[in-house]
Amino acid sequence: MKTQNIFTSVVLALSASVAMSNSAKAGTFVTNFSPSPVTDPTADIILNSIIRNDGRMISDFQLVTSVNIIKNGGVSGTVSTDKGDTATSPGFNPNENPSAREIAAYLGNNNLNNIIDSEDKGEFELDVFFDSAVLSDNTATDSFFFWERGLNSSIQLQALDERGNLIGNAFTIDKSLWEFAGFQIKTTEITQAQNVGAFGVSFGNLGLTSGTLVSGLKLIAFNSFNGPDFKLLAHTSLCCTPIPEPATMMGLGAVAGLMLMCRRQIRIKKI
Repeated sequence: MKTQNIFTSVVLALSASVAMSNSAKAGTFVTNFSPSPVTDPTADIILNSIIRNDGRMISDFQLVTSVNIIKNGGVSGTVSTDKGDTATSPGFNPNENPSAREIAAYLGNNNLNNIIDSEDKGEFELDVFFDSAVLSDNTATDSFFFWERGLNSSIQLQALDERGNLIGNAFTIDKSLWEFAGFQIKTTEITQAQNVGAFGVSFGNLGLTSGTLVSGLKLIAFNSFNGPDFKLLAHTSLCCTPIPEPATMMGLGAVAGLMLMCRRQIRIKKI
């Protein structure tokens, strides 16, 4: 095989490899938080940014601002507000029987040690609404981000429109889907620190098309879901800053180098 053709084949192979490394794995994202690493799981853990499943960094989040409690039963204190033992309270102390306003306060900030705790055999149904409608121009890109203390519970969600009507289809984040988010928390409801899992949900997961406006989510836990202890926020997926992975940068560098060598070979032949 001619030298030029060899170089061309290698360039194409590397280009394909780079493209594959950029493909997104649904549901996974990187949580950037401070302090990092977490040395005190009882203290504030502040979310700074997320590297989404398409490799883009986002830091402008849409937070929960209001909640409707449709059902909170099955076990006394099924849904309660919870925080790290020494973490900052969002205006309310932890409560075994919180109001909708208290639940919204614990969800509506970027402190990952302010969460909603629920009992193992309890059931709940909450309608949560964001400070602005969530929009996406790519149904495969994650738009709703969840964290769960313990990685051992499930939660079901479905999108709500501006009138609070259900749209799309229900999607369950099964306990098997959580991936370690890189930190632990120790809250008032538990006796020792637990790992925190993360999972991202896309418009596609919820049966929604690009351009659909989502004002909120209906969150449901059945008594078989083992009581999810969670935090969530959203992001409108239209534009962000891409963060190339190290492997991608190396691959692009190799491609550029080989292309330069190809050009030199062609010039030598012409001479």
